Amino acid sequence: MRLLIVDDHELFRNGLRFQISAIDPTIEIVEASTFSRALRMVEGGSEFDVVFLDIMIPDSVDWKEALVTLRSQDNPPDAVVMSGREEPRIISSAIELGAVAFIPKSLEGDVLESALRLVLVGGFTIAPRSLQRSLAAATQEGARVARRFEYEDGDGDVEEDPFSLTPRQREVLEHINSGLSNRRIAEEMNLSEATIKMHIGRLFKVLGAQSRTDALALARRKRIL
Repeated sequence: MRLLIVDDHELFRNGLRFQISAIDPTIEIVEASTFSRALRMVEGGSEFDVVFLDIMIPDSVDWKEALVTLRSQDNPPDAVVMSGREEPRIISSAIELGAVAFIPKSLEGDVLESALRLVLVGGFTIAPRSLQRSLAAATQEGARVARRFEYEDGDGDVEEDPFSLTPRQREVLEHINSGLSNRRIAEEMNLSEATIKMHIGRLFKVLGAQSRTDALALARRKRIL
């Protein structure tokens, strides 16, 4: 897995790098201090599975433009917004523009680790629960969006929403259900076979599956298929 951290504070980037590496030392981590630098990497051909980005970076490019550009790539990364600002309107905007998660910078310890683990296997999250409730109360659209996401429960764990697959994971699952091989799925989705194997691996982790047959059975049990 390859990911990009976009934040103008080196101390935060170092801290997030340390936490992610502790979860999975095999992850390749790249850093950028501005949106402009991050977009030059992506538009220059660099591919990432996940991008963590702050929204308060002084730059000629704002966070919304950066997020839309990231999500418009041929093989778009999962975008995770991390911010010190926790207003419902910001969270709602991030999700509507394609972010798969919103994680406040105020999270610490096991709660932060749980949120990071979730997004690294392709899950959705708005953490903690208070933010999900605030988002749901802010607008009707916010309530609809919030229901798609996992959140922190009272014990500090992250609950799993069985419907919280990314659009790419759902597409892969549908192709598996149609009986296509990895090579055929890659052709249908215009991706490399290695990328398809990565998506399938993350799909299995989200579902708790050990095989294609297991994944299909679990998806039907959870009414995803």
